[in-house]
Amino acid sequence: MHGAVVSTEQVRAELLAWAPEGVAQGKPLWVGLRLVHQPDWHTYWKNSGDSGLPTQLDWQLPPGITAGEIAWPTPKKIPIGTLANYGYEGTVLLPVPLTVAPGFNAAQLDVKLKASWLICRKECIPQEGEFALSIPVKSSTALSTGAFQATFDATPKSLATGASRIDVSGQTLKVQLAGLPPALQGKTLALFPETANVIEPAAPWQQAWQGAVWTAQLPLSSQRADSPANLPLVVALDQAA
Repeated sequence: MHGAVVSTEQVRAELLAWAPEGVAQGKPLWVGLRLVHQPDWHTYWKNSGDSGLPTQLDWQLPPGITAGEIAWPTPKKIPIGTLANYGYEGTVLLPVPLTVAPGFNAAQLDVKLKASWLICRKECIPQEGEFALSIPVKSSTALSTGAFQATFDATPKSLATGASRIDVSGQTLKVQLAGLPPALQGKTLALFPETANVIEPAAPWQQAWQGAVWTAQLPLSSQRADSPANLPLVVALDQAA
């Protein structure tokens, strides 16, 4: 039986579960891989930027349990020479929601995970691990509440559309966002496109506030092969500003 922790020289990876009301249909049920990086090492977001690969999670679950997508926390921009990547340093938890079908009545929920990640400093090392844990169905699993809650707080929230828009003008992507939270208004923001190869991650760009509306102009990528119909963006307070 594989354990819940895999350690390498660069990272400690641990499978965590959060089921505060037990395992039942309609109750909150999450699992996640927590990566604790050694100093100067990083892994990658869903769009890794100029290089890198996102962490992959392959779940083995019993009948009646299905896994959703990773609820990726907001990344940071990591400059590497003349390039820039999007990823995580320090500690990150990659949470995944599980859905329970009617009629699931086992005494425990056995979760198995095969995970692979690319961890980089100047050099990059592909690593993988196999994890397993059992979640009791009838009792609360809440020891990791703090870790999951902190991650949910760091996960991007949807912004109502309306006055927000994205346009392409020549080789420039123009972004206009309205309705951002008051805590962000007037501040310098970081922007992360969820789709790869749309902008140049390391290139300089402009941003400005016009009242409560945030605008940005970003150079389009020379590697851009197509124009996606939808371009999900994440904006957050720029921690480097």
